[in-house]
Amino acid sequence: MYVECYDEVGAQVYDTLLRHTLQDLKLARAISAIKIFIDPREALFIGVVKLEKASQPIYLTDMAKHKMENGILKITIENENYLPDLLRVLWTKEGRLNVAQPDRYKIEITNPTIDPDNLIILDPSRELKRKVYDALFRIMPEGFRMTKNASEGNMVCIMSSDEIIDEKWNKKFNEVIEEVRNNNLKPQKN
Repeated sequence: MYVECYDEVGAQVYDTLLRHTLQDLKLARAISAIKIFIDPREALFIGVVKLEKASQPIYLTDMAKHKMENGILKITIENENYLPDLLRVLWTKEGRLNVAQPDRYKIEITNPTIDPDNLIILDPSRELKRKVYDALFRIMPEGFRMTKNASEGNMVCIMSSDEIIDEKWNKKFNEVIEEVRNNNLKPQKN
């Protein structure tokens, strides 16, 4: 983890803020590398995070059995741990009115549109990325709403400013991305 800023005191403050934010969101173990670059003179913030590998997605078939009977998909819950997530997914995909739950362990959907064998209930990597974005937006200077996102794979990469993103900043953004991608974090002279 490294915070780069021309102002040493400012870098220390951001380092502390970053550590507290990662601790609050319980992200420290999920991140393999992170670099924050801040230049208040240019109104520039860059945050690049490399994530550890997340757990595999949870599918409907991991938590329940299902069968079709007379146009009704009948789901029998075997693992309640993901029931709230299942209901949220079903309500989103099928509509709340079309999802019936006659008892704690049964769900019925009339004329379903989902493929129950391939229905993802929870994707930990997606949730992890959401929390990392949350962390970056918490430490980003207030008013920095112009954002460029270059995230891909296991990398979350954001460049932000309080003005239109200048093309000249792309070189620094790409340098920081490569540093984090290659785990080559070391202090640089400004």
